Amino acid sequence: MTFAEGEGVQSAKPKGSACQATRTPDTCASSLTSPPSDPLPPNPTTADLISLSLSLPIRSLPAAQSMSQSILQSSQPSNLNKSNAARNCLELLSFSATRLNSTAQILQRGGGQIKTSRAYTSAALLYQYDCWSALKYVNDSQQVNATMSYLLSLIGFTSDSLSMLVALDRFGPDTSRWGPPKTERDGYFERTGSGGGGGGLAEGGVPGDLVVDATVCKGGGCEYRTVQDAVDRAPVWGDRRFVIYIKAGVYDEIVRVPFERTNVVFLGEGMGKTVITGNLNVGMVGVSTYNTATVGVSGDGFMAKDLTIENTAGPDAHQAVAFRSDSDLSVIESVEFRGHQDTLYAHSLRQQLSPAKGETDAVTAQGRTDPVQSTGFVFLNCSIDGDNEFMGYFYAKPAIHKVYLGRPWKEFSRTVFVDCYMGKVVCSDALEKRRLLCEGTP
Repeated sequence: MTFAEGEGVQSAKPKGSACQATRTPDTCASSLTSPPSDPLPPNPTTADLISLSLSLPIRSLPAAQSMSQSILQSSQPSNLNKSNAARNCLELLSFSATRLNSTAQILQRGGGQIKTSRAYTSAALLYQYDCWSALKYVNDSQQVNATMSYLLSLIGFTSDSLSMLVALDRFGPDTSRWGPPKTERDGYFERTGSGGGGGGLAEGGVPGDLVVDATVCKGGGCEYRTVQDAVDRAPVWGDRRFVIYIKAGVYDEIVRVPFERTNVVFLGEGMGKTVITGNLNVGMVGVSTYNTATVGVSGDGFMAKDLTIENTAGPDAHQAVAFRSDSDLSVIESVEFRGHQDTLYAHSLRQQLSPAKGETDAVTAQGRTDPVQSTGFVFLNCSIDGDNEFMGYFYAKPAIHKVYLGRPWKEFSRTVFVDCYMGKVVCSDALEKRRLLCEGTP
């Protein structure tokens, strides 16, 4: 469905019926009744209602960014944890603004896929929540507390907008048919297909005919010695694949693919041969889970194939991410993720994951905070097991080396494993009681 298909539809009480699709109908109706500007026309269409709802978080974001900037300025240099939280907020809120504005542009054009707008708005909501969550751990002043309160109202506005997009997608443009959001817990499973729950992922995985643009090798003799140097060469807002070929070797570095570096591709020479490694963890001062990633990707259209990404911080270091992705429409194929806790952090948007294996205490920790967010994990044709070192410990004392497929990190977490091999390391009594097929059986 496109927005254009619902532009001319009206209902008798459009505001009230549209707000029935949200988690807080009364608050939603109040916010739509007294907008700061751009009041609704006498006979608003469904698109008018969603545009008005979306304008509220867009207009509220600059103030949230300003408040985060003030926290950063007041916390330096004495409080590294607080300054890092504020810095993360500024980055996350910037991402949120970009995604919401992209949705608004789709609305203004009167067309475009609703599921794409849902994905963008879901990500925007997540970024706002993560900013709030980061500040929660450093809330030692009225300044931080006031910012958190403001963020909660911003989160509410964005949740309302997303709920309306989901209702339009599910029920159609007649708002009198709209109802509150439902999830799998209510017995509702959204249909997938072209566009699916997230939509738009590459067919067939990483293309096999890619042309290399930059080559990285550890010992010299190539254009670049570090992966980050090659990433920095990628064009800003590139509309074609920028392929980085990473030769065999261990690259001890922290890699960041910025938001504006789009369509970047990492090609290695094989798992265990091309290795990107780091050891950042939350036990370090001024480092949050978000910052611990050995490889962190924000640019859309990212692809990776035939390499290993690891975080070597030990099990006592708690959260230590190997790979974090905020890249929309990214594809990860034949990539080994190694770590202990929160190894893979698919932070937001749509990724196709076909990892080879992972060693961790909890394979996943999915963090959907709102029932209308189009987020979740789907692992396809993967292998979940421990490496030789870990399995030695596991066989010696299996009772104290427990590994779980996932933990419900937030209220509406959801994770799916499809055609995956699960070794003995995840075949606990609790799993067997649920009749999961383990050891040697896909």
